Amino acid sequence: MTTILLIDDSPVVRQMLGLILRSKGEYHVLEADTQQGAVAQFEQRRSDIDLLIADVCVGRQSGRAIAYALIAQRPQLRVLFISGYSRDYLVGEELLGPDDALLAKPFSAEALFRRVHEILDGPHEAQTVTRLVQSCMGRAAS
Repeated sequence: MTTILLIDDSPVVRQMLGLILRSKGEYHVLEADTQQGAVAQFEQRRSDIDLLIADVCVGRQSGRAIAYALIAQRPQLRVLFISGYSRDYLVGEELLGPDDALLAKPFSAEALFRRVHEILDGPHEAQTVTRLVQSCMGRAAS
């Protein structure tokens, strides 16, 4: 069974997405509402987690920073970001990379399942970690 780590600071959104993802019996879903909660879940089940679904903004924390920290520990982790903000805004504010997978809120259950399948069934970008590290290093140099 595919395991998904779902991070969203809104209890209603997180619980609803968890219910939707569990509804077909294809996914085991772990939920977290903070970076600390996500890291704790990840530490317990690191080798089992196939996909991270993270809100771009998790309270005052960056979903992208959380994802990058987890990818650094497990490079084969796939990531889907969710947000109510537009891609253009998120990329312009450097909250999201131009190649990062995004599903814009609001979305239907069908759109969620379709996007999850695309990410899990599609090719995994081998240079993800290198690109992410370079992106972070570029920011540190500025």
